[in-house]
Amino acid sequence: MSTGSPPDRAGTIWRLDGVLLDALAALGAPFERVDVGAYAVTLYGRRRPSTVLWLLAGEQAVGVEAFVMHVVPDGCPDPSRLHRHLLARNLELRGVHFGLDDVGDVFLTGSLPLAAADEQGVDRALGEVLQLLEDEQEALLHLAYGDRLGTDPALAAKVRADGAGRRPAGTPRSAPRRDVRR
Repeated sequence: MSTGSPPDRAGTIWRLDGVLLDALAALGAPFERVDVGAYAVTLYGRRRPSTVLWLLAGEQAVGVEAFVMHVVPDGCPDPSRLHRHLLARNLELRGVHFGLDDVGDVFLTGSLPLAAADEQGVDRALGEVLQLLEDEQEALLHLAYGDRLGTDPALAAKVRADGAGRRPAGTPRSAPRRDVRR
């Protein structure tokens, strides 16, 4: 039987909020503090111009989440090819993994343990997500749509437009709506 008091949830979130703020400021990463313990960090790449990565402080870890792509149901002839690729790729990943939401959109999700929630851990998480998206962006689009994005402007517009303003799971309701897919 434990005689210690339960952890102070609010205190943990506030402490992590300060740790994340200090780490992001030290790294020079462009970010917005959306709420206590909720940060939207913008990552810039070459193949994918920008991606918003969310860092969400929790009681036991910092959640890491980024929108990868919208899968247009009538535009993706064989989603099973894409899903097999994502599952196979997950076997090689450590800090984040591909997942699907209830409408079939692809996300990266993961967590940073409390012990690793420092400047080095945050830098590693940001770097892993950015590198993974840079390496996989074209392959994922090709698996989902083949050559159709280049020949079907309406589909290309729908892939870019759908999902705008989506918030990752666990994001505070007070968070402003934003396009998390860029």
